Amino acid sequence: MQTIPSNLSRRRFLAGLGGLAAGGVLAGCGGGGNDAGGGGKSLTFLNWQTVKGTPLEQAIQAHEKASGATVTVQPAVTQEYDTKMRTLLAGGAPPDVMRINDDFVRGFSEQGALLDLRPYIEKDGLDTSQFAKEVYEFPKQPDGSHTAWVIGYEPRLVFYNVDLFKQAGVPLPPTTWSPEGWHWDDFVDRAKKLTVPGQRYGALVYLDTGYEQTFTVNHGSETGIFSTDGTKFTLSGDKEIEALQWATDLTCKEKVQPPWSSLQQDNAETQMFAQGKLAMLYATFGTVPYLRSTIKDFTWDVAPPPADLEQKTESSVIVFCIPKAAKNPDQAWALLKYLAGEDGGRILLQGGAFTPINNKAAAELAPNGTMPEHIGLFGEASKHLTATNQTKNTLGARELYRPALDQAYNCEKPVAEVLRQITPQVETALKG
Repeated sequence: MQTIPSNLSRRRFLAGLGGLAAGGVLAGCGGGGNDAGGGGKSLTFLNWQTVKGTPLEQAIQAHEKASGATVTVQPAVTQEYDTKMRTLLAGGAPPDVMRINDDFVRGFSEQGALLDLRPYIEKDGLDTSQFAKEVYEFPKQPDGSHTAWVIGYEPRLVFYNVDLFKQAGVPLPPTTWSPEGWHWDDFVDRAKKLTVPGQRYGALVYLDTGYEQTFTVNHGSETGIFSTDGTKFTLSGDKEIEALQWATDLTCKEKVQPPWSSLQQDNAETQMFAQGKLAMLYATFGTVPYLRSTIKDFTWDVAPPPADLEQKTESSVIVFCIPKAAKNPDQAWALLKYLAGEDGGRILLQGGAFTPINNKAAAELAPNGTMPEHIGLFGEASKHLTATNQTKNTLGARELYRPALDQAYNCEKPVAEVLRQITPQVETALKG
């Protein structure tokens, strides 16, 4: 799972970020963080996107009205958020609630920067079955602590141009979570028939890095990118390599996917889809608002990802944390609990950019006269999720293997050669 701002392409979001193991980053964090005093029923809140005018603002206001709390939303940090977050934690006076890149959850947890929410969960007798299981459990640490809080997730599905399918006489993808007639060979066959050289491509899979976990698991991988304990780079295993090579061959062999070099500008993929130059696009729920506002001249819909064995999908997750040094942790917890609850989830659902973690709220995803017709598939994704295993230094590992994969995506080297060559460096980085 990758918490990537929806307005940024997924690879460029990671560019230039330093590893988690920056020296002294948590020097200022320490005692007193569990003291509920300091602000009464007030708390501070920091996001990496503007909150004003969004359903998140509405949900925060609803919580304020119901609880009597006062939430001060600090100005959004839209550039170099992770650097700013490390600085705030190091300063010892962070906001009470902070958005966190999930790549950092394990590392910050091991360094003692994040408050364990398990005592709150247990004290409140919270019914955790109300949440989508995989994303709820994502912030759990090996010692059982629960150091971050997911309020929603963006499942990845295949967006497709219905009109192009019909014009080409190609069967539409399934409208339910079923791999029947929707195996990899079926996907490739459709992509070939939808491709018109010089005019449009049939599919795009490998630009969204969520494909790494999704397609490896759907091909029989037991772990996906990293081992369960977070110490091994399992993406370089045989089945995992086969999955990535399959996706790469859509460009290098089948010629049905745009070349890697043409996809390096921000939002290139969504623009191509909106312009009718791409028939199928593997992307997150966060793509929906853009397509709704942009596409006026054709019908589009969504389908589950194709699968050889299992049929699962990875989601980007919307994750917040309470720093251990927070002045008002009780009020911070009350807000996060509300945002993950049924009432808060219904409000957040109105944004149309992610699925609330609350299953009852997510179940209300239904056609409302706007595209996509089968938007309910995003809600049903809660039963079909796979999550990348956490590591001490996920970001450091990704900064090694993803740039190396450019050689495969540019059709210069096979995936196996690239990943097996970089594996020793990646596993050294995973040690933190």
